[in-house]
Formats: sequence, structure tokens, C-alpha cells
Amino acid sequence: MNNKVSLGILIALAITNATWVATSGHSGPLIALSLYTVVAFLCWRRSHFQAGIIAGIAGVSIHAYELISWGLAELRALEVALLFVNLILPILLIYFSYKAYREIGKMKEDDLKRLHL
Repeated sequence: MNNKVSLGILIALAITNATWVATSGHSGPLIALSLYTVVAFLCWRRSHFQAGIIAGIAGVSIHAYELISWGLAELRALEVALLFVNLILPILLIYFSYKAYREIGKMKEDDLKRLHL
């Protein structure tokens, strides 16, 4: 279940950043869109949820830095909303990707135990 939640968060982040690309002239959201799309593929096809953890840490770090250094004064309402989505969802991505990673590790461990019995 955690893998599906992680994938849903990655898709939501990709859509959020696609919206931001469409409504602003900045290149940052395009980079984030690319990152979250690649990570979604890695999680979906390769069960590589460590990439989700890394992307979540990078995403929340970058957007926290932007919020602290630039503030909200020059942002429109939609940009403020997109910024906060990009702050909150990566935290959830870290949590659920970690749980999915642990579940996969436990399943592999259980499979190895069954093979040795």
C-alpha cells in the first residue's frame, strides 16, 4: 500500500510542477517536474523507493530554502499554494517511500528464509 501512496504523491508533485511551469516563466518547476517524473518511473517499474526518499529530501530542502530566502511577498496566490504543496508532499513522500522500501526489504528477507528452509 505504501508503494501506491508514494506513486500517488509523485504523480501529484509532477502535476503540481507542470502547473507551475505552465503558469510561470521559471525553470525551477521544470527541473522538479523532470525529477519527479523520473523518480515515479523508478519507483513504479523498478521498486526503487530509495529514489523517492532522495527526491523528497531534495524537494523539501530546495523549497524550504526558497521560502526562507525569498519569502512570499512577490508570489501570487497560486504560486504560494504550489510552493506549499511542494513543501508538504515531499515530507509525505519521504515517509511513504521509506515505508515502501522497508516493506520490499522485508519481503525479500522472507523469501530468502523460505528458500533456505
